[in-house]
Amino acid sequence: MASKRRMGPQDSETSAALLDAVERVLRDEGYAAATSRRIAEVAGLKQQLVYYYFATMDELLLAAFRRRTERALKKLEADLATDRPIDAIWNNLSGSGDARLSFEFMALANRHEGIRAEVARYVTLSRRMQADAIARQMREQGIDGGPVSPGAAAFLMYCATLIL
Repeated sequence: MASKRRMGPQDSETSAALLDAVERVLRDEGYAAATSRRIAEVAGLKQQLVYYYFATMDELLLAAFRRRTERALKKLEADLATDRPIDAIWNNLSGSGDARLSFEFMALANRHEGIRAEVARYVTLSRRMQADAIARQMREQGIDGGPVSPGAAAFLMYCATLIL
């Protein structure tokens, strides 16, 4: 019977430093540079610690992306809690954000099943949150969206920001 190998705590400073280093490497050098050696170097740690905290590089990359999506969902939730969530959605979608890092994660999603699934989860949850907030504001302000559902409105806002 094989024993499960000991892993470092995911909520530690070292784990956070590794996740921060993943973001720096992806942003500054691209996903091709995201090796355990390079990430450890950027984090100021020994390479062996990468595999103490994360079983594989894929697990580390996924953890970094999940942390990013969880933060984005919390921010979106706070933004949508206002009395003008439609404005908040527009500002959120049209904000500058960290486009370089987002593009690198999207490139990784092409080959990484876990990141691809996390992208789908994030898009589904954020669109649902946006649609619910749009529906709430329309209801509160007596706005008739006609044939445009709140979900369609959220999608159209997303598309408009891509064009702009």
